[in-house]
Amino acid sequence: MSKKSIIVYFLSIIAVAVTAEWTIALEYSLNDFTNGYPLGVIEMRRSFDGNFTGTFKPTQESGFGKKLIDAQDGTYSVIAKSSTQPGQQFLSTNDPCLFLHSNLFHVFSASINQEKQQLNMLTVFPDTVAWQKDEESKYNSFGKTCKERVGELSIDNSGTPKGSVQIVGQSTLPSPDTASFVHRIEKEKRAKQHGADADNRSFLAKYWIYIVPVVIFAMISSAVNPEAGGEGQAAQ
Repeated sequence: MSKKSIIVYFLSIIAVAVTAEWTIALEYSLNDFTNGYPLGVIEMRRSFDGNFTGTFKPTQESGFGKKLIDAQDGTYSVIAKSSTQPGQQFLSTNDPCLFLHSNLFHVFSASINQEKQQLNMLTVFPDTVAWQKDEESKYNSFGKTCKERVGELSIDNSGTPKGSVQIVGQSTLPSPDTASFVHRIEKEKRAKQHGADADNRSFLAKYWIYIVPVVIFAMISSAVNPEAGGEGQAAQ
């Protein structure tokens, strides 16, 4: 392979690596979407190990910090729209003062179906690594107003939102082999009708090899797909 061919080959790999396979557009509001503003976009890329990673690209909006300050004790709402799921929205809400404490840093936790390239849920948290006060102040804010909680923090009024993305992948679980189970029962029925010796073992002793995978499948499904709750929720 010539030197030129090698360069073209590696450039093509880089181009694939930096191109987002799908995107998640983000909008925010501080008054239940009476007024809405673009927050940015999450670009989803498949890494070399087959898993997806996400990168947050904020909208270069002036006055984002001031909007949060002016919201006082309102609700910071974020709606996510995946490019692979037209018409579907995912809502997450939080306290705007927490993001003032974290110097406008966000953590976007995205639960996705990697095979279908779909978003299951998005939850938005303040990034406590960037917290501007001591650790104890995080837990002593109950009953205080936004001004009291923010206090004398150095807030970048004209700053843009910043953030990182955490991806929680959902893999497709293998289905129990119910067809083989039904086939074996039918085979034993036909054998009994033709006078074959009966199998006197218990039901569990005969069919445990089919029952155990079903039980394990149910347990794993419950762990992977818990009931929706908390702040993140899907809205059609």
